[in-house]
Amino acid sequence: MPFNTKRTKLINDPLKALHKVADYLAQRDHSEKELQQKLAKNFTDQAIKKALLDVKSKQWLPAPEELAAKVSLQLGHKNKGFLYIQKYLHNKGLPAIKKDQEQEYEKAKRVLEVKLTQPLSTKSKEKAQRLLANRGFDFETICFVINNSDPE
Repeated sequence: MPFNTKRTKLINDPLKALHKVADYLAQRDHSEKELQQKLAKNFTDQAIKKALLDVKSKQWLPAPEELAAKVSLQLGHKNKGFLYIQKYLHNKGLPAIKKDQEQEYEKAKRVLEVKLTQPLSTKSKEKAQRLLANRGFDFETICFVINNSDPE
């Protein structure tokens, strides 16, 4: 098992796995993939499957689309770009969301307003491009925001 390098003995108790899932879900919502990855550190595959079946039958997990929308909204408040959000959702096993271009422009403008206080020169435009690219904004959004930024 690639996740279990330190422990040699995995727990084969679905009830303990279910309790662990309840602990995780009490802290925040998780996707099924996240729960599988976290449980794989301490539990056998059989215990994980039984625990996740119980979780599904009890409807403890939100719908993947609902969770994806919630997570993308949270990341949007942190001014993360569409590409960053898509990659994050993919890593968590959640479906992709649709891109709202106007919202992307607004987030990118906010990032530049906070990080760059001086008017954009050639050198600061390159810095702004790197900053926005690192935040997960696509090339179209970066070019639009930089070319349409008002000098102060």
